[in-house]
Amino acid sequence: MPKRSRWTLPATMFAVGLAFAGTTSAATIDFEGAAPGSDAATLGAPGASLSGGLVLSEAFVTALLGYPAAGTWNTTLGGSNGAINTLAAEIAIEFADAVASLSVDVLALPDLAGAPGSVLLLAFAGADLVAFDLSDPSAIGDSGLPEDTLSVAGLGITRALLCAPSPNAPSSCLAPGLPTTLWIDQLQFEPIPEPGTLVLTGLALAAFTAARRTR
Repeated sequence: MPKRSRWTLPATMFAVGLAFAGTTSAATIDFEGAAPGSDAATLGAPGASLSGGLVLSEAFVTALLGYPAAGTWNTTLGGSNGAINTLAAEIAIEFADAVASLSVDVLALPDLAGAPGSVLLLAFAGADLVAFDLSDPSAIGDSGLPEDTLSVAGLGITRALLCAPSPNAPSSCLAPGLPTTLWIDQLQFEPIPEPGTLVLTGLALAAFTAARRTR
């Protein structure tokens, strides 16, 4: 029988850990499966529920809001749908299970003064704010409006809000809030790995460290 390398067991454990980690993949909501004009709450997206947003296509945006949105607002390859906060001042996202991170493509509509607006993403673990990100009003996209990708990571994110930021407190939503201030697309979130995956990965790293020290 050939002699087994001291790296065999750590390598096997690491491979198993990666295999289990691969089963916990990011989920994406691109709004393409919903009928334009429908409440985003009816999406039935796996792992997350949305409220406050109305699903619109670029054609509906042009017809209802007057913006020339065709071919410029949507960020899904070959898609045309997104969600706009017409039903409420904020778009709220509730996660069925806590997530480790999330990102979303956003487009900000002009503020009350007609200046380029911003979009604020707030992430909560229960009632506690754990992370936030604010879009850049100077990042003008092909739509002629500010476009950005917001992303946050935190410990056990259970809820998120998208809103217009308060000018006096950039990590707080404008109060009273205003509807029809933002468009979102390509919402992605990463579930927290199962405890077993974390244990396997930790054991693999420990085994690699031990094997290296015995060289």
